Amino acid sequence: MSRDKKITRHTIESPDPLPFHYLGVVSAEPDYRLSVMINRQLGTDLRKCQDDITVSTDTGTRYFSRFSPTDQAFTLVSNRSEGRLLLRRLKNIDYLVVPCKQHGQKETAELAALLRTIPEITAVFIFDSRLTADRNLSLLVS
Repeated sequence: MSRDKKITRHTIESPDPLPFHYLGVVSAEPDYRLSVMINRQLGTDLRKCQDDITVSTDTGTRYFSRFSPTDQAFTLVSNRSEGRLLLRRLKNIDYLVVPCKQHGQKETAELAALLRTIPEITAVFIFDSRLTADRNLSLLVS
C-alpha cells in the first residue's frame, strides 16, 4: 500500500531592493591605497568598515572589504577576495562603488567622472542593478 503524500509548496516573497546605479572600477591598487586616493581626489573620508560583506559557500566563507565615509554617501566594495568574485558576471571589475543614497544616473555619472581623474584607476563603468543578474547583488544594498 502506497500512500501518496500531497506536497504543499509555500512561496516566500522577499521584497526586491529598489533599482540602483553603481560603478565598476578597474584598478591594480590594493583597497586601502585606492581609498586614500579617492579621499584625496573627492575630499571624502573613506574608512574601512567593521562589517565586511560575507559570502558563505561550500568551499568556505569569503570576506569582501568595504570602505565608507562618515556621511555614508557611497561605499567602496572589493569585488575580489582570495581569488573569488563577489559579482561573478563582472569578472574584470576589481571594485564596486555603490551610492548609499538613492542616486539617479546623473549623480552616478558625475561620481564616475571624478573617479576617472585618478591616474591609478584604469576604467570606470556605470551599471544598472536591473540589468545585472547576480545573486550577490542584493548584498551591496545596505
